[in-house]
Amino acid sequence: MAKMIGLARPLKTEWMDKTADLVLEGKSTEDIKAELNGYLSFEIESQTSLRKTRDSLINLWALRSDEFTNVRESALSLYPKLKSDKLPLHWCLLLLKYPVFSDICALIGKITNIEESFTTAWMREKLYESWGERTSLDVPVKNILRSLVDFGTLEKAKVGVYKTKERSIGDEKVIRLLIITLLKLKKKPYYEISEFSRVPLFFPFKYDVTLEWLHSTPEITIGTFGGKMVVSAKEI
Repeated sequence: MAKMIGLARPLKTEWMDKTADLVLEGKSTEDIKAELNGYLSFEIESQTSLRKTRDSLINLWALRSDEFTNVRESALSLYPKLKSDKLPLHWCLLLLKYPVFSDICALIGKITNIEESFTTAWMREKLYESWGERTSLDVPVKNILRSLVDFGTLEKAKVGVYKTKERSIGDEKVIRLLIITLLKLKKKPYYEISEFSRVPLFFPFKYDVTLEWLHSTPEITIGTFGGKMVVSAKEI
């Protein structure tokens, strides 16, 4: 299944949880499809909408042969160990699999660092600047904003206006996965350590990064550039 530009349907956290659970149970892709068909049918009546939702979920968690397999496997190993809030794991895969989700999160993180809210019209305008004026972006934007509300990371201030909602992450292994995901996206060749504490892509999450566990993370390289300590993905 190829990497997709945007989400064909809005997603909910519980749907992503269900898909990850099925993968961890060792179900085949066909069995996961069948289980999701039954599970989603309680909330989605349209067969077309159900199929698109199901395929987006499988694209996130059940695909085992793409360039993000290592990140997905790491997320799967962490998943059963977390007592609550598995959203950061889903978030990492969403960033890697859906470019528009990544771009929207980056825009939200940047604007809400200086403003309290943003509008749907502003979001579309900014995306048109980077993607070109493509009406095909309108549906993904709508789906992603709706998903972010369902995730509890955005709230509607009024029609067409959104504010962010923050949540804290204390688990070092989850924070490490966020950093590895960021480096995997290759938005920049390297990052200063101070940048990790406020990454626009991770706008709803609050966490601390320590130099000690960065040194103990085999997937990254720590060096210096311009007299500053920087972190980059390890070349394999």
